[in-house]
Amino acid sequence: MLDPSRADDALGAGVVVGVPAEPDRLAAAGAAVSLHAALRDVYPALRPLAVVLTGNADGATAPEAVPVPLPPGGAPLVVHTGGGGPQADLPALLEVALAQGAPACALLEPLPRAADPGWLRLLFEPVLSGGVDLVAPAYARGRLEGVLVTGIVYPLTRTLFGHRLRQPLGREIVISRRLAEVLLRDEEWRTDPGHAGGDLWVVTKALLAESTVAQVFLGPRPLPQRQPEDPPALLARILGTIFHEMEVHARRWQRVKGSRSVPTTGDEHLPDPPGPPPSPGPLVAAFELGWQDLRTLWSAVLPPQTLLALQRIAREPAEAFRVPDLLWARVIYDFSVAWRVKAMERAQLLRSLTPLYLGWVASFVNEVAQLDAAATEARVERLCEAFEAEKPYLIARWRWPDRFAP
Repeated sequence: MLDPSRADDALGAGVVVGVPAEPDRLAAAGAAVSLHAALRDVYPALRPLAVVLTGNADGATAPEAVPVPLPPGGAPLVVHTGGGGPQADLPALLEVALAQGAPACALLEPLPRAADPGWLRLLFEPVLSGGVDLVAPAYARGRLEGVLVTGIVYPLTRTLFGHRLRQPLGREIVISRRLAEVLLRDEEWRTDPGHAGGDLWVVTKALLAESTVAQVFLGPRPLPQRQPEDPPALLARILGTIFHEMEVHARRWQRVKGSRSVPTTGDEHLPDPPGPPPSPGPLVAAFELGWQDLRTLWSAVLPPQTLLALQRIAREPAEAFRVPDLLWARVIYDFSVAWRVKAMERAQLLRSLTPLYLGWVASFVNEVAQLDAAATEARVERLCEAFEAEKPYLIARWRWPDRFAP
């Protein structure tokens, strides 16, 4: 899998950071150089190493495609992962880290970072000081930022796997040597290469392996960010990943009861900018249009009582629009079961959730627009408790989908 271009120059690295080269190889090379220098400042005695992880879906790689300037004190390593796309980055990083005998490694996106390298110490210290196997770096948000994670990803993954990991998608992670060994032994690299190594996969593996998990909030997300995805495409991609993990690990998550907090460092919230909150009107209009155009399709997914409740909600004016928590949890659970039994083409199914999701966003905007950060988080906690309360409904539908057919 690997073709390290300078492996002999970095034997015995104490910490290893991998930077994916796709989609911007120049940005990845520059980020690797900066991280290499920052790591040397933070951990001068550990001989840190930064790795540029190259490769694409058709396997075409070339050393000269990733120009890496030579900083003082050594250069980053260039590792060619070959074919496999982004999923090949993680196993390549893990193999390099284990080959170097590193006690910790991290996969980090090529983003602009704070000049003070202390943020790297915040990330690595829980692993290097012992006792933690996975650290999830996360970014502070305003009340109305990251609503897909707030409204679906966080409450669903928390309910499934029993850990209150606030931003669980796993796009950036710090991993201990012990967990790296466990991950590399996993059979899914061979049996399910399309999902192994992707978003959420490593976090799910860590949680199900009873590894110790922590999260570190690093302030506002550095810019530039990727261009936002089209909402239907984003829902299809993220929910497809979560529902896949639900299917693979159904026996495990059905035995999980309740949830517990994870060790957390840093401030989760940012002060919201001044100004009026966004209007829920366009979101409610999208929900109402979806009700008109998609309710026949939704009738193949949602039970009659859920459709009746949605019909009542569709009549509400924008400023009074509300989606009850228990109803929202059941909608997500119903869609997960429909995905599992292939009630229709899966991408079409997940995209059809978009108007319902936008309706939930309108409801959330109405409820938290005048709240401060603490009150908003208390509101999110009530949503998560509703998802947990409705887990028996999910388990029953998952085990016996025919009994609950709409």
